[in-house]
Amino acid sequence: MAGETTSSTYSTHSLSYILGVNAIPANLPSLVVSRLANEVDIEGQPSNVFQAAVLADLGAATGGTEGTAISSNTALSYASAVSGTVVEGALVRAVVTDNAVATKFPGLAGVAEAMQTLAFEQKLAVLQPEVNRLASMCFEKFEDDHCNLLSGFSNSVGSSGVDLSASTIFSSIYTYDTLDAVNQNRALVLTPNQIDELRRDLAVSGGGLGGALWNSQIDASFFNAAGLPADGAMGTFMGIPVYQYSHSLRTLMNANADVAGALMAIGSGDPTIAGNPVGALMTVRKGGLKVRMEQSAAERGTILVVGLEYVAVELKDTHGVTIVSDAP
Repeated sequence: MAGETTSSTYSTHSLSYILGVNAIPANLPSLVVSRLANEVDIEGQPSNVFQAAVLADLGAATGGTEGTAISSNTALSYASAVSGTVVEGALVRAVVTDNAVATKFPGLAGVAEAMQTLAFEQKLAVLQPEVNRLASMCFEKFEDDHCNLLSGFSNSVGSSGVDLSASTIFSSIYTYDTLDAVNQNRALVLTPNQIDELRRDLAVSGGGLGGALWNSQIDASFFNAAGLPADGAMGTFMGIPVYQYSHSLRTLMNANADVAGALMAIGSGDPTIAGNPVGALMTVRKGGLKVRMEQSAAERGTILVVGLEYVAVELKDTHGVTIVSDAP
């Protein structure tokens, strides 16, 4: 499987003077691809490994002759299991000094002493804005690991160095249809420049596709999307949901000459439970966001460590088609 999460990210930052109580928020990427994956939580399990059994394709049955016994048995075999080993996929550390915390309480003495005796919940209430910023870093890494899987499907369409066109999208639909995928609830997951190139291709009047025809007759609601929702949903094209994932997390291919989008199945929940749709990708995690705090006399402040334990893996290769096009 391509692009598994195999290592953690660890960075350090110290807030030593003034904390802005009211501040303009930073631009952050949306969680798009990760929301389309199956998800399994193995919190409390003794192992960090989750395995999903996969049934093998037994092929077609053979014919028989009336009155003649069937002499051969069919082995009810399994294909290779899909496994995911949870790691500390996202981890970040920061130090918030006592002087910085004191700026939250102007005129109040003894803040440093109070921080040493506060319970965890009380400290969290004081440092929640800083914890939230570190959490955003973890979720960005989480999303990036899922985005990186888009280039790993065995089946791909498009050409290196060539802009995305409607013809390439049609090829992805055709290719997906040839795979006999169990899950036909699929979505187009594209980068901003791929969305732009597709719009331009559809809007060219008198071009090979005839822009007037497409804009008035064919389902292309993504074409008129006024903004980008938090989940990246742009509308539909040919009845297929269109999602735009963040430009800053775009997956590059072919020596950074191209970007990767995908036509992929949408998953939900544990894929081994009957009734849950089996997507192209899977997240295995141990619990949710983990926040740890420790008062440090040496650093005269509070050490914050925030992390996520997870792995992002390709779940079913035949439930995805990579869409390759020129990078901006």
